[in-house]
Amino acid sequence: MRKIFSLALVAALFQFGSVSAQTPAYPAKQVRFIVPFGAGGGVDIFSRTLAQRMREQSGYTIVVENIPGADGNIGADLVAKAPADGYTVLMSAVTLQIINSALQPKLPYDLVRDFAPISLGTTAPLFLAVHHALPAKDFKEFTALAKARAGKLSYGSSGTGSSLHLGGVMLDKATGNETLHIPYKGGGPLMLDLIGGHIDYAWQLLGVMQSSVDSGKVRLLGVAALKRYPSMPNVPTMAEQGLPGFEAETVYGIMVPKATPRAVQEKLNADVVKALESPDVKKKFLEQGMESFPSTPEAFANYLQTNIAKYTKIVRESGIKKD
Repeated sequence: MRKIFSLALVAALFQFGSVSAQTPAYPAKQVRFIVPFGAGGGVDIFSRTLAQRMREQSGYTIVVENIPGADGNIGADLVAKAPADGYTVLMSAVTLQIINSALQPKLPYDLVRDFAPISLGTTAPLFLAVHHALPAKDFKEFTALAKARAGKLSYGSSGTGSSLHLGGVMLDKATGNETLHIPYKGGGPLMLDLIGGHIDYAWQLLGVMQSSVDSGKVRLLGVAALKRYPSMPNVPTMAEQGLPGFEAETVYGIMVPKATPRAVQEKLNADVVKALESPDVKKKFLEQGMESFPSTPEAFANYLQTNIAKYTKIVRESGIKKD
């Protein structure tokens, strides 16, 4: 019996070793980072910076794929329906996708039901930028000008329902003014018209307009954050200028299909957080107007819950309708 037991144990160990060899640890193959927007934008910059660091530090083989369309919904839906194995990852424009959920109740995916949050990635506050010739040297003068030109002072956004649009909606509500919204098909055309003086102001990411700020083509009047931005310490927050608690930001994050094994989620989170916390990545993000914002999956889930409620309320109260 002892001999039979020994043989059985050896067989079991051999079988276990064979199974282990057939199921190598994650990642065992190429990981796809799906960017649901075109190349060169904020999500793309975030994704490629993160992918490069993860290749260097943890040996990942990562390919970044741009799958634009429908305000990020085509790429997001692709990931939602992908195999739940951790090899298809959504590089989420979290703020926009939360707003999409509020504006478009019939999306082909559900942000909470269909995705497992891995980690928040970066946060980028929006800056209030005006054309250099606008006769408003600070926010107080800007508010007075908006009141004097009721309904005529114009601002641009990267599209109806974008975070840039909601920044304008929130500002109008906070100041009691009415300004004219001009939607564009992306941040590039918006910036061209702001520089050219065809619109008066915009909420925009610093990384998108840094060169225009440096050249004096646009002027910054405030940042929609609770603290001043490190690389722009002379730009006051909106709270400092009479709008307590005024925040408007763009947040990026990492998500996978909901049924992805917990062990894979934990491994991916650990490696993402390690990359986001590395000094060189932090520096690169700051240069692009972003700050590293790593988190636990639970903190990301809480962020989603809080901000879905926040933006749904803003959308409902403002009456915004998707084009």
